[in-house]
Amino acid sequence: MITSPSFYRTIHKQDTNKATKVNRLIRHFIKRHTVKLVVCTAVFFLLFTSFLLMGTYASSITPEAASAEEQIIRVQSGDTLWNIAKQVSDGSHDIRYIVYLIKDRNDLQSTVIKPGQKLIIPSI
Repeated sequence: MITSPSFYRTIHKQDTNKATKVNRLIRHFIKRHTVKLVVCTAVFFLLFTSFLLMGTYASSITPEAASAEEQIIRVQSGDTLWNIAKQVSDGSHDIRYIVYLIKDRNDLQSTVIKPGQKLIIPSI
């Protein structure tokens, strides 16, 4: 059976109307969510860069030079802050407190120390 060309045009027109509506809905959806995406990306970028700047600032701090009452030691292989604190302790203070003082004086973020590193031992 052969259909007339006018039948094809009516089908095509109906599909075009539906396609136009769908295209309009898609464009509207993209416009609405593009703004949200751009704003979220900008906020993420600002937060990320601010955290990087804070980390950069914190890592650039160096301790002041040792005073006359303080001593400087070089970390040997196998040394720990706990052992160093025991060596310099006079027995009147808790070892944990001395470890805290050494960490604070040298601006250490953790108790990890490396051989060859110089530590300033505060007067206790």
